[in-house]
Amino acid sequence: MLRDYQAEDLAKVSDALKQGAQRVLFEASVGYGKSVLIETMAEAYSRTGRRVWVLSNRSSVINQLRKRAAHLPGVEVMTVQAADRRRAELAANPAALVLIDEVHMGGSAAQYGRVMACAPLARFIGFTGSPSPENFDTFRVHIQGRSSRWLTDQGFLSPLRYFAPNLVDLRGVSVKAGEFDESQVLTKLEEGKVFANSIDLFREHGVGVPTLGFCVNVKHAVDTAERFRKAGHKCEVLTGKDSDKAAAYKIDALSDAGLLFSVDKVSAGFDLPTLGVMLSMRPTASPRVWVQQLGRVARTAPGKTFGLVLDQVGNTLRHGTLTQERNWRGKGKRAWTGDDTHTEDGESLSVRQCPACVAVFEAGPSKCPQCGAELARDTRISRAESVRLKEMEAAEIERQQQEAAALRKRLGQTIPQMRAYLGHQTAVDNMRKRYDKAKRNGDADIAAFAHEQLRQARAL
Repeated sequence: MLRDYQAEDLAKVSDALKQGAQRVLFEASVGYGKSVLIETMAEAYSRTGRRVWVLSNRSSVINQLRKRAAHLPGVEVMTVQAADRRRAELAANPAALVLIDEVHMGGSAAQYGRVMACAPLARFIGFTGSPSPENFDTFRVHIQGRSSRWLTDQGFLSPLRYFAPNLVDLRGVSVKAGEFDESQVLTKLEEGKVFANSIDLFREHGVGVPTLGFCVNVKHAVDTAERFRKAGHKCEVLTGKDSDKAAAYKIDALSDAGLLFSVDKVSAGFDLPTLGVMLSMRPTASPRVWVQQLGRVARTAPGKTFGLVLDQVGNTLRHGTLTQERNWRGKGKRAWTGDDTHTEDGESLSVRQCPACVAVFEAGPSKCPQCGAELARDTRISRAESVRLKEMEAAEIERQQQEAAALRKRLGQTIPQMRAYLGHQTAVDNMRKRYDKAKRNGDADIAAFAHEQLRQARAL
């Protein structure tokens, strides 16, 4: 059953379709319940005998959607990869409505295009909490659903508390295809002793609470789990190679106050409301990945007052909190670490960190919302401001150098310079004449220069 806000937003989508929109992008926060809208729309079309395709490029997302909509007549739920392989079959019996969940997920843009071509008269609706710039080009009508801020304020998402006790210096780490280079990142993590610090953090905050750790890659997850086991903590590793049965077993263990390490298999299409702690050990250059990860621990559950984010690698300082506004339309190399929004070091100006308790929170308060410590005035400046100040400094240095050169030219030669070709006495006489003339004309610069030259030559 739809919640009131979902019914209101669904009405906006319906109005857009009635007005002739063929491709609609529906944006709403993680934890909104977009799958409920997908089920509702699929059911409405199914009742009228029209065919519906429900797509995503993640099997974990598809598994959730199958539970909701696969039983409906005329509704097919499948990965876009499967749909791409069945293009001839699908084109022979095209859908009237195509619903695409997590449409921002990359890697299947060409496949989506080919599948969409199989149903040229269909209405396409893309659902996402973090649209890519390309999504806005493909889906020309954009409908904004409820934000994470609204959902948190209304109690539909748990508030998050962020702590970043161990900041890893990622300067010099290259970015490839929108992500940090894995081998370079792992070297930085070892240098920063992230493993040992993470074990201490887990002992303090995670024992007895369902805790999910995000790692860089499978090897990192396996190595991390091994170190935790040696420290006396039972844990599991979830990878994309796990069968559905194995994945279900490991998630059950997690829900029973367990500890689970994963890469990105649970960053979307994963829903465990009782998850209490997120242990971030994977630096990411992507705010989309970060938002999806935060969404895992932001679900509400009875007795859960907040979700705890233990950020070992500075993602909160880099990308901010779940509830802050973001410009998902941004394109280019610095779309997410903008010249006006981040410092030269890549730190987001939207958040601050308390030096006393290392809590991270949205900028604004004069006291730490967690420990109450007084905060000094925020003196950070944006990358753009830093560049401007450097340009001003360089311009001022250039101006001073030009003024100095002009003054040297106006002052003329020194006594030693003239003495080289005129002789000592003539050089002194010329300087004395220059001094007398400057005094008569009131030229203080030349008078002072000539006076100092004569003093040094002991000719006064």
